[in-house]
Amino acid sequence: MIRIILWLMILSISGFAQVPVDQKESSDYMYYYEKGEQLLSERKYNEALVNINEALNIYALHPDSYYTRGAIKEKLNDKEGALRDYTIYLELKPNQFDALFHKALINFELKKWAQANADFKQLITLPTGETTSIYFRQGQFSEGTNQVFTSHGTNKAHLFNYLGLTAFEMGQYDEALIHFDSAVSHNPDAANYYVNAGRSHEALSEFEKAKQSYQTALLINPDHSIAQHNLSTLNRTHGTTQEADLLLDEVIAKNPDLPFPYAERAYYEMNNGELENALRDYNKAIELAPSVGDYWLSRGMVKEKLNDWEGAYRDYSQSIVLNEKDEKLWLARANLLFNQSNYAAAIKDYDVAIVLYPSYAIAYYNRALAKNKLGMNAKACADLKIAEALAFEVPPKVMSGICGVQ
Repeated sequence: MIRIILWLMILSISGFAQVPVDQKESSDYMYYYEKGEQLLSERKYNEALVNINEALNIYALHPDSYYTRGAIKEKLNDKEGALRDYTIYLELKPNQFDALFHKALINFELKKWAQANADFKQLITLPTGETTSIYFRQGQFSEGTNQVFTSHGTNKAHLFNYLGLTAFEMGQYDEALIHFDSAVSHNPDAANYYVNAGRSHEALSEFEKAKQSYQTALLINPDHSIAQHNLSTLNRTHGTTQEADLLLDEVIAKNPDLPFPYAERAYYEMNNGELENALRDYNKAIELAPSVGDYWLSRGMVKEKLNDWEGAYRDYSQSIVLNEKDEKLWLARANLLFNQSNYAAAIKDYDVAIVLYPSYAIAYYNRALAKNKLGMNAKACADLKIAEALAFEVPPKVMSGICGVQ
């Protein structure tokens, strides 16, 4: 407590420097606090923030002002700011369920898995009570937002589910399963919990148990697209291809606006040589989710196989625009340029791939081949030796042809 009070004194020194709190009328800061609360209820968030800031300028140790400012910042999408305010509130008023739940959810949304896990563990231990806060449950492996719920209530299934999700993200799959089992025991009719458990079983290579989890989810909700999709993928790798195809077709038929089933079907079609079908499905996936760089990369690969060089180049370029730090995208475009005998441009893309991933052996090898085509044998030889040092198997004929007798 001493630590947080000192922190607050530093942050709000101007407020303390004016008039000591015990010499001011409580209505001074309460006026701005209550006005901020009213403006928050009216969804006038910026005006509400100004008033709450003024309340805290007058009295920097008013807990409820931090809670309200946290709520305002959430509405303004200032997640980090909201997280700070909820943390201060909880220092001043520990073990307040609603504030801790807000803090846990923000940590979860910001992918601060360890912090979120610790918050949800603490929430499990706190007593339930009344709340006016309403949330929309959203899980990593669920079908997006679903089911309105409150933070309190005697049924803490959603807390155990969040604990499982955070443990999963930290790679603690056994612990995740324990939490998902607890969620199921509190609410055995929630299909999402079984899907989450199935994902954990898959991570542990327990494929039969994963299938059982997905099948249970589908018994509860036959239209659960994630369960259908995951079961389809599992059947393709650990079951029958025919059954997997049927499930994937069923997912698309029931959920025509989901992009990932089209992308997955396109992937299998591409590998089976059904290039026109794959192109059609990747077109649909990109139409539904144009910001997913991997879809553009994959469609570029299909177009390259169809000898649509310009189309492939455009798709690879767009995938780079969407995720310029992904070295495999630069490699794909470089390889395309190499195959078109545009060696100088290919080398530039290989350069970027290597900057992003200095141990990218295949990029060194391919860059060596491009340099060799331009007569840059000394530099090509240097790249081959780096590739070999990175455990890439350079064919002896290539090594001797570029570097000479070794």
